[in-house]
Amino acid sequence: MSKRTTIFFVVVALVAILIAGCGGSGGTGASSAGLNITVTNTEFKFDPAEITAAPGQTVNLTVKNAGSIQHTWILAAANVKLTVDPGQTVTKTFTAPAAGTYEITCDVPGHKEAGMVGKLTVK
Repeated sequence: MSKRTTIFFVVVALVAILIAGCGGSGGTGASSAGLNITVTNTEFKFDPAEITAAPGQTVNLTVKNAGSIQHTWILAAANVKLTVDPGQTVTKTFTAPAAGTYEITCDVPGHKEAGMVGKLTVK
């Protein structure tokens, strides 16, 4: 192998290493890994009731209703509202908002008051 060919392969290898090391977050500072979370609704709670995400992180949410009546899962800060009938499962992908603590609620009359609330912590 000639010296020129060797140098070419070394340069190609170094460029590949540099490209791989740059990540892929697009410069947003957001976590590139998506968060997969499954929440089970029952009368009258979310399980889990607390979720933690990074600002700008993609959240792949699955909400299962294991209760006997309809429930909702609402995160107003991310403009997310899921309505889930008994025995059904609904999915939604959204982007976590800016750092902070946000309330998750069920807006079926009386459910929030009965304790059907949760929290999203973004940090």
